[in-house]
Amino acid sequence: MSQVLKLEIDSQLSNTTMIAMAVRGVCAMTTLSPVEINRLELCLVEIVNNAIEHAYDNEAGHPVEVCVDLDNTMMNIAVSDWGQSIPDDVIEDKAEPAMDPEHPETWLCSGRGLHIVNKLMDQVSYESDEGKNSFIMKKELRH
Repeated sequence: MSQVLKLEIDSQLSNTTMIAMAVRGVCAMTTLSPVEINRLELCLVEIVNNAIEHAYDNEAGHPVEVCVDLDNTMMNIAVSDWGQSIPDDVIEDKAEPAMDPEHPETWLCSGRGLHIVNKLMDQVSYESDEGKNSFIMKKELRH
């Protein structure tokens, strides 16, 4: 049997902390280690921030929904918005952004988030359906 928690915030970066703390609380009910919880929180914040920054162009007044589905073996987290969808080429690009130690301009943090999420989560997917965009992350639970 699974348990579901659905949260909704307004599209303001200052609200991301509330989502992170709520999901961290759910993680405390699982077998995830503190390191795994920190990584999951990092991924969640990255995807919620992306929804606010890219789907809504940093404009307040729009919903960002986070749905956590927890069962004995898996934690599924869906972050949804009703704004601009992620372009296919961005979703399909699994290559790590290049960084050259000799050229500081390549050190930019921007553009690394999806790569980090793909590395830290067990499964990720993205879907758009009737104006609702959902980024789904899955993390397997230890027994």
